[in-house]
Amino acid sequence: MDRPRVVTGRELANPTEEQSVGMQRGQAFSHEGVWAGFATFPGGASTGWHHHAGYATYAYITSGVMTVESGPGGRDVVEVRGGDFVHIPAGLIHRESVSAEGAGGAVVRVGGTGATVVNVEGPEPPA
Repeated sequence: MDRPRVVTGRELANPTEEQSVGMQRGQAFSHEGVWAGFATFPGGASTGWHHHAGYATYAYITSGVMTVESGPGGRDVVEVRGGDFVHIPAGLIHRESVSAEGAGGAVVRVGGTGATVVNVEGPEPPA
């Protein structure tokens, strides 16, 4: 690429929607180990357990409050608010839940190949 490429909001106007939680995800760029886009969650939504295979995920939360559960039995919990960044290591099984007002942000995934989201039954059981 020999010049900057802009993906306009109009080009993101038809994001994919995950029917189970009403989350919308829009892709801006996807190439050689990089995925960049956005995700928005309606109020009170919670994803299923999943990981991002070989992709490390970096997200900037633009609005709302998101809780990320991970670790054995899902007992490791972090809260991310509008204005915060979060890093989710490659392969980490986790799920997200959002506050009543919903949440959204910009997402960049790096280092992987293939699918960027892999759904699983749940986290490893507690020891």
